[in-house]
Amino acid sequence: MEGSMDSEIFEFEAPLGIADSDLFQYYIPVPENISEALITPESKRVICQVEGKLEYQAALISIGQGNYVILLNKERRTKLGLVLGEIVGVRVWRDTSELGMKMSDEFAEVMNQESEALEIFEKLTPGKKRTLIYWSDNVKSSEIKIRRAMVMARHLIETKGAVDFKLLNIQIKHANAVAKRRSM
Repeated sequence: MEGSMDSEIFEFEAPLGIADSDLFQYYIPVPENISEALITPESKRVICQVEGKLEYQAALISIGQGNYVILLNKERRTKLGLVLGEIVGVRVWRDTSELGMKMSDEFAEVMNQESEALEIFEKLTPGKKRTLIYWSDNVKSSEIKIRRAMVMARHLIETKGAVDFKLLNIQIKHANAVAKRRSM
């Protein structure tokens, strides 16, 4: 896992909650004293270890009134067998990695091959960088990661860095359809 454990490690237990939100659902509430110790003006990124088994990079998400949560998606909940209201053991520490998430070798190689796209990518906000990496790397197939990264590189060049996620999604779907037709 990227990010060092040089920073202080905090341990706590909290019940798995669910939000009344269209943006996210399950979360782990973070005690106020811990969120205050972890958040800096530069970053709210952390590395989270749940139940001593699953470690991942995440953000401390504000839910208002000084309260923060760590999101726990369906895949992670299923892997851990967690249910709503269950008390969850958590270890968390500041993520000191450059982007706050790991970039696949496929994404990095495509960007290195497309110097103009890489130059534009490096000027994006950390959040946009993470979103692009996530969209590219959130599949198991190396072939699909490469195809998505190539579409993103072209998109960055065509839009001169003004990322249009709706258009990018259409371009990715189009590239998938073309690849599917070629494989028939």
